[in-house]
Parts: sequence; structure tokens; C-alpha cells
Amino acid sequence: MLASGQLDLPPPGAGGTLGRLTALHEFGRRDLSIARLAEAHCDAAAILAEAGRAPHPASLYGVWASDGPSSQLLVKRAGRKVLLTGRKLYCSGACITDRALVTAHEGGGVQLFDISPKAPGISMRSSGWVTPAFAATCTWQVEFDEVEVEACDRVGAGNWYLERVGFWHGALGPAACWAGGAAGLIAAALALPARDPHTRAQFGALEAARWSMQAALNQASLEIDSQPDALGPARQRAYVVRHLIERTCTEVLDRFGRATGPQLLAFDAGIARRYAELTLYIRQCHAERDLEKILSHSAADSGIRPLSRHGAEGSRHAGSPR
Repeated sequence: MLASGQLDLPPPGAGGTLGRLTALHEFGRRDLSIARLAEAHCDAAAILAEAGRAPHPASLYGVWASDGPSSQLLVKRAGRKVLLTGRKLYCSGACITDRALVTAHEGGGVQLFDISPKAPGISMRSSGWVTPAFAATCTWQVEFDEVEVEACDRVGAGNWYLERVGFWHGALGPAACWAGGAAGLIAAALALPARDPHTRAQFGALEAARWSMQAALNQASLEIDSQPDALGPARQRAYVVRHLIERTCTEVLDRFGRATGPQLLAFDAGIARRYAELTLYIRQCHAERDLEKILSHSAADSGIRPLSRHGAEGSRHAGSPR
């Protein structure tokens, strides 16, 4: 895919965002393991472009930016040397990527580095990933033991990685893949005979779910291209769209099983893998933590106009669906 140019997607906010999200959706519809790797590379390319840099030639990229209580990379300084020490989990493509954009903490901020996974001091462990979901993506644990990085390896200054508007545009990339993964399940269900009204009702709901996810991505694309540099709306949009698609994917997983029963999940390896991978993939959404943040920003910042107190009270008691 890299060699043939399939991963050369337009950057978000440059007028081709719909084409970008549509391509990521299609990757997910074809195969979620491929989509997980492809989306990371495309995100890395967009990040580098936003920083005014080009990717290393003919290199497949990963983005290793997940942190947790037991997994965090730290920047250490020894004289003029800059060293990375610690552990990263969820390093997708660890065994096949040529380069990786890696986040590391220093002085309360998060820095970003463009590194080679084969650099001295880097070691990898595959034994911790026990689920069969995404087993083919080499999502491994990577240890950094005083890995030396050069000044040219640093991408952006200070806390640039988290503060840029592209961080929020890029957050819709995984959501497009989730929607594509769900669309693949829906297509598999609709290929089956609808034997009774109950099955047909489930199929109708699945088709409506597919349409709603596509509509959310289409609208988000229009908004991103119309306001590519607006940080507040970008952040709000990312939280809302990711929530909507995660909830819809959850509904698809439920309705798929209710419509088709256990046979496909038990005896069709491709369907069983897709179902398990979608279930795991949407857990990148931070659930209620993200929902709370939708209301934590001011209405002026988000571009959303709230109801007045009088309007809210009236709608609550009037029994109107408006």
C-alpha cells in the first residue's frame, strides 16, 4: 500500500478531508488490522507536514503516543545528550515499521520524536498481547533504555504535539476506521437472507446506523475544511464525532449478533476477527471522560450556542420532541 501510493492521503483541513476520511473508512471496511496500521502511517505523515517536515523516504510510520500509569517515556539529559527511557504499550506495527513518532515527557510537557525502532537501546516484547484481536499488527511493548536522540529527531517545540489543531483533526482518523469496520459487519449481515420480520428489522437498523456514521464523517469533513485553524471547534468536534461513532459501532455489534445469531461468530474466522477487533478498537474512545469534556469548554470556544434557562425549562416540561 505504501509503495503503490494508497497511503498518500490529503492532509486534514486542506480541502480534501472528505477524501481522507473516506479512504480511512474504506481501509476499515476491508480489514481492521490493515486500517489500524495504515491510519497510523497517514496520521504520522499529516503530523510531519504540519511541522513543516517530510517523512523519511519509503518509510512506513507508526505513532506510539499512548501513555498510562505503568507506561510512560521520559526525556533525560546527560550533558549535551538527550536520552529516552521508559516503556510504551500499544506500539502497533512494532515489527514492521521503519520509523515511529514517539511521545516523551519532560518538565510537564509532551515532546515528539521521529525515531527508528531499530535504534540502539530499543527492545520489544510481544508476549503481553494476549487477545487474538489485532494479533497480526505486532502491537507490542517497546522498552527504551537511554535511547539517544538528536536535535533533528525532535518534531515541533515544547508541547506542540498536543497543542496543535491537527491533533483534533487527526482524532477523527481512528473514528473513520471504526465506522468502516462496522460497515464491513453490516455488509456481511445484509448479504444473508432476512428470514423473518425480526431479522429484517435488525437489518434496517443496521443500514440506518451505517448511514448515520457516514453522515457524521461527511459533516465533520465539511466543517474541518471550512475552519481548518479553529482550535475550539476542532476539539469539540472530535469529542462529539468520536462519541457518536463509538456508540453507533456498539449498537452495530449488538444488532449484528441479534440478527445473525452465533453461527458467523463461531465458524467464520474473518467475521469473528472483525467483530473482536472492532470491539477492542472502539475502546480508544475514552467514554464518559470524553463526554464530560464536551461540556467543559465554553460555548463561545466550541461554537455551540446553549439553550437559555427559560428555553431549557420549557422544552423539559412541554413534552415536545424539539
